[in-house]
Amino acid sequence: MDGTDGTDGGIRQRGLLRARSATAVKVVAAVTGLVLLSACGGGSSDGDGTDGGKNAGSGGRAAATGGPAYKGPELPGFAKKAAWSLPPTEGGGTPGALDLGETLLFAKDASGKYVDNSGPEKGSEQGEKHFLHSSDEPESLTLEFRDAKTGAVTKSLKVKTDSVTATTWHDGAPAVAVATSSTSASDGLTEAKKTSTATLYDAHGAKLGSSPVPQDKYNNDDPRLLTEGYRVELDDDVIRLVPIDGGTTRTITCTGQLAQCEFHPETGTADGFATHAPLISGQYYAGFLNATNYDNDREQITLSDLATGKQVWSTADVEVPKGVALDDDGERQSGAVRVVRVADGKVLVAWSANVTASSWMYAWYDVKSGALTGSYEAPEDALLSPSGELAAKDREEIGEFDGTAVWQVADGKQLWAQTEGETALDPVRFTADGSVLYGLTDGDTGLVVDARTRKVLVKNLPEDHIPFVDAATGYGYLSTEDGFFTFAPSES
Repeated sequence: MDGTDGTDGGIRQRGLLRARSATAVKVVAAVTGLVLLSACGGGSSDGDGTDGGKNAGSGGRAAATGGPAYKGPELPGFAKKAAWSLPPTEGGGTPGALDLGETLLFAKDASGKYVDNSGPEKGSEQGEKHFLHSSDEPESLTLEFRDAKTGAVTKSLKVKTDSVTATTWHDGAPAVAVATSSTSASDGLTEAKKTSTATLYDAHGAKLGSSPVPQDKYNNDDPRLLTEGYRVELDDDVIRLVPIDGGTTRTITCTGQLAQCEFHPETGTADGFATHAPLISGQYYAGFLNATNYDNDREQITLSDLATGKQVWSTADVEVPKGVALDDDGERQSGAVRVVRVADGKVLVAWSANVTASSWMYAWYDVKSGALTGSYEAPEDALLSPSGELAAKDREEIGEFDGTAVWQVADGKQLWAQTEGETALDPVRFTADGSVLYGLTDGDTGLVVDARTRKVLVKNLPEDHIPFVDAATGYGYLSTEDGFFTFAPSES
């Protein structure tokens, strides 16, 4: 029962159970690794930057050289010297960069300037995670794939597109969807019709496939509905998974009187009335039973095999952990339950312990046998480390926040917790190895602590100096008015 290396169906920087988004949905998965950084950059397509002397992964291509030196505050968990950097764009522009694991993706317009994150949610956390470019009409861009460790340009693609969006391929592999739309003119009787098609590329710029861009429930094109190698089609309360590279379409189970099941592309999660789960977790997809407030039967979550469509696991068939309140009939009092993650053949489930949802019980189950292998109590809202080893109590959507606590996800062992009267630390991001925790205190001032001992490593860190973390390489990166900088993980 480790749960430290699994497949998750949510966003990679915020949470076990929550994403801070306009939809205020509860995130039920850990990290996916696609992040858009609003970053300052520049230089030629052959690379302009500072090389920290590490050329691994460049494939023999020249590392980025000549960028500005980093002169900002110390960043615990990372080297003091930037591995490579890019100078600010002329005029003070701030180019965007999509994190594709071992690759950082930039885009240049026809004039050679890097584009910013001009997506439909520009400036929001969700917008920064998904959108690199969005425009009303297709524009000519050059996509620039840079090695995350060295800054070397490994591939350039010239495209004409009206959106460049982070997505995933099978098993959560980072990918990018490049969409192009066309409009057929009205013939005088029918309205003009717009159609959009997206081509998907992997982190190395190789073509994976193409698909029509699905529409959200408001009939707007949304490339985020291309996820895990599937096109998510929404038809009222029916959710279908259509494989982009061919295969059998799967329909999400959603039963119950007036049942309502929804998919949230900003987090990769789906839900019933009081149930939540990653839509796709590796080889499995979620389903929801009694997904309504009109049935007396408790809501349940299922996992089915994408290859066969056969249900392989359900909360209805497993032992409810001790600590979850039951009624006189032996049914749990609260219908709220969440699949948090699927890892190494195990499922981590969070059960609401009572009708007020004031406490939660986390339980690990074996997928094949359904056996309960361990359980513990932990906070509902949490931030997970990239490895899945540690979790930190996160600020709740509403109510007062009295500080964080850190525990081991595998067994729930609490490493430390803040006490009343201390300055509350709101966790933002772990380093890739989970050794360092970055967070914010009142006034949005950065504070950095040792994740296992709570020792303060840096205080009064400017918020814009909290680095993003590339889980695949362990590198950190950030953007300031002085440029775009990447940092190798510090040696232990």
